[in-house]
Amino acid sequence: MYRVATIFFVLCSAGSAVALAQPFRVQEQETVLTIALSRFTIQSGIDVVFSRTQAEKWKTTCTYNGPSARDALVCLVTDLPFRVQEISRNQYVLIPLLTDSRRVRSHVLSGFVVDATTGETLVGAHVRLPDMGAGAVTNEAGYFALPGVTSGRRRLLASYIGFETVDSLITVDGRALSLALTPQSVTVEGVTVESSPSLRADLATTPGLVSMPPAHLRELPGALGSNDVLETLRWLPGIERAGEATGGLMIRGSGPDQNLYLIDGVPIYHPWHAFSLVSTFQTGTFKDINLYRGAFPAEYGGRLSGVLDAELRDGGRSEPHVQAGINALHGRFLIETPVTPRSSFMLSGRRSYIDQLIGNRHPVSDDAGRRDTLRTGYYFYDWSAKFSYRPDEKSSLSISWYSGRDVLDLRLPFDVSLDFSSFLRPADLFFEVGQSWGNRLASARYQRLLSQRLFLTTILYESRYDAEENTFIQPTQTASVASSYSVSVQDLGLRSDMDWYLSLRHHVRFGIQWVDRRFDSDVEALLTYSPGFDEDIDEHLAVDSAELAAYIQDLWRPTPRWRILPGIRVSYFGGGRYLRAAPRMNAQFVVHPDRLSLRAAATTQVQYLQRIQDRQARLYDLVSSRWVPADDMVPPSRSGQLTTGLEYQPVRGLTLTADVYLRRSRNVLLPDNGFQARDQLLGSGIEVSGLLAQYVSGEERSQGLELGLDYQHARWRIVTSFTRSRTQDKPEGPGEPPWRAARFDTPRNASVVAQWASGTWLWGVSALWRSGYPVTEPTGRFASTHPATGETTLILHVPEENNGRLPNYFRTDVHASYRFRAWNADWKAGIDIFNTTIRRNTVAQSFDASDPVIAPRSRKGLPLIPLFEIEMSLR
Repeated sequence: MYRVATIFFVLCSAGSAVALAQPFRVQEQETVLTIALSRFTIQSGIDVVFSRTQAEKWKTTCTYNGPSARDALVCLVTDLPFRVQEISRNQYVLIPLLTDSRRVRSHVLSGFVVDATTGETLVGAHVRLPDMGAGAVTNEAGYFALPGVTSGRRRLLASYIGFETVDSLITVDGRALSLALTPQSVTVEGVTVESSPSLRADLATTPGLVSMPPAHLRELPGALGSNDVLETLRWLPGIERAGEATGGLMIRGSGPDQNLYLIDGVPIYHPWHAFSLVSTFQTGTFKDINLYRGAFPAEYGGRLSGVLDAELRDGGRSEPHVQAGINALHGRFLIETPVTPRSSFMLSGRRSYIDQLIGNRHPVSDDAGRRDTLRTGYYFYDWSAKFSYRPDEKSSLSISWYSGRDVLDLRLPFDVSLDFSSFLRPADLFFEVGQSWGNRLASARYQRLLSQRLFLTTILYESRYDAEENTFIQPTQTASVASSYSVSVQDLGLRSDMDWYLSLRHHVRFGIQWVDRRFDSDVEALLTYSPGFDEDIDEHLAVDSAELAAYIQDLWRPTPRWRILPGIRVSYFGGGRYLRAAPRMNAQFVVHPDRLSLRAAATTQVQYLQRIQDRQARLYDLVSSRWVPADDMVPPSRSGQLTTGLEYQPVRGLTLTADVYLRRSRNVLLPDNGFQARDQLLGSGIEVSGLLAQYVSGEERSQGLELGLDYQHARWRIVTSFTRSRTQDKPEGPGEPPWRAARFDTPRNASVVAQWASGTWLWGVSALWRSGYPVTEPTGRFASTHPATGETTLILHVPEENNGRLPNYFRTDVHASYRFRAWNADWKAGIDIFNTTIRRNTVAQSFDASDPVIAPRSRKGLPLIPLFEIEMSLR
């Protein structure tokens, strides 16, 4: 027994000696210091005393293999504000150097990130200090700030999608930096493809934000061959158009009027042209585009569903740039040029030209010698301009202007047919239609760096939407109808926002917004039934309302893995003296900095404006968007949304996303009878009370799952999305009305875009599939006889609205483009084939009570359409 104990003691002593003689091995790569020290303590048995509050602020990168515990600890805190103090053989203390102001000072590391070729500021660029595990994202002025950075040499990384990453050593001494990033491109067999490196998951500032540079959006298919931001966004999960190629943008089942559209921070009410075929947002006109799907921060308000915030280009500050293009719908141009070393100017324009091809006025005559001038004119146009001036390094001033309009002018015979030659003739019976609608905005924005921690942005703006509808119809020799209808909404607003870079953990943003709105409506009509027997209407309405809002939000980084954005928005609306608070919370947890992040949000929104139209009138409210403010009769709409999701980058170039959401709204105006057709000439007039009789207050709810994939590697780019969702509504009233499918409820929606670069060619194919929209189908009919005249009217019986559904929608398109250089300019020629399978999708249905059998009359969608585009760029 003694001999065994002796042997056991000898073996233990030898093992201890061997253990003490083993070297210390440390291998850490951007690891939080608290984690690295805990791992070192467990592996080595060395006791390390340190402040967890101080240590968790830092990340360490260290590789050490040697016999000294002290040297291993020194390696762990190299370039960090700590000093290693040995207490005993197996105990050490880390002493923070921040307490000794004579040795270490902290500064605010700040500056601007700009495009090295144009001098434009880059919004959303990422600036990171890898040694500290700290980072920031530039604001709308390209400014960033990182407070609390200790003086000395630091490694800095600055990146932006499509640009070369800046990786350099800087000296932190309190002076501001100017980081210039160079556009990056990769050449594959002669074709230039913009590079899209995957951004780190831990640098996303706002969960729920979809941010994509316009240069990348331009590569995705647009509206009938044109570069269109809103059409391109439909390839992302949870976003679709309310129609085949026309209709508003719907985000997570919302109505098109529940989205906020901003140009340089100014709201625009109707961002569409050509009866919603194309939008006012051209990708080449903007330098930055941000889309918030449902969960938007407290700085935005006034809508329930989503926010699209687009920033106009500043204009080239280094050299002039001219771009021009033409496609099947319109021609466009863009001019950027420096004015002085501190100022620049941008001007862009677009106009459709179909009226120039077929002509607007057509003089006609017949054998009897009668002469007339018929009209078949339609066109739309856009003008955008921006002047930017930078008086010094701490301030900037920009003036923006936009004007866009659609004009329709028709004069045709009353019995017009589809035979073009048959209606180009004089006629005693004819109709005239003159319609125009558009937006205009002007703004002045001043930005000032008050200190390294305070950045001020102030915007003064005016925005106006107006529409006119003039109609004259002469169906008989003695009868005629003449009407003139107009609506407008005008905003005069002021907003001021302050960015306060409190510390590395807190970026506080707060502000105040004020807007005064004026709503005008006018209608004048004269119905002549016979000489001496007529009916007229003359109504005018003007409403003024003011809205005041204040908000505060804090981008809080409690640890390097967490990003939390709490905020609250408080608003007061004078129309009904409504005071509403809308708290919001966004959070993101980074599982792996380069791979995986989780996100969640709980938000509430308030909307004081709702869009309606006269659903009975045949003469007006055909193309107009009429907004009515909240008042005693129309309470503001409210919405709440819960969402959670993840973003996963398993390999470079591949991004996978998944989101689940639940949304519910109340006090939303719904049509009282969605099956009702326009059956009156004049309707109920323009009084809001009469229009509200055609609507009921109701509730909406939606829930869904969104999946997305974006793959970019070498020659290939593939973007796919799938959405499984339900959107329902119900009117408020006595009892419990059942939930029903909403107007644009699509339970399943899938899309794919595949592009392949070969030489100077870029080939692509896209496909879109979705469930058919709900429709109301009658189940029977009955006859109603007038007791006095004996006239019988057939009426369709509809037990419930949206009780049927259109067939599923499916479409494929093919795209090809060719790049070349000629006449000292870069050229791009493209061709798009819309609906290559020639599938005539059913896009609408109607029913006629006089038909022998109740059966739907289907309206088919667009056929196969070949399209083209030619673009020239000159520097």
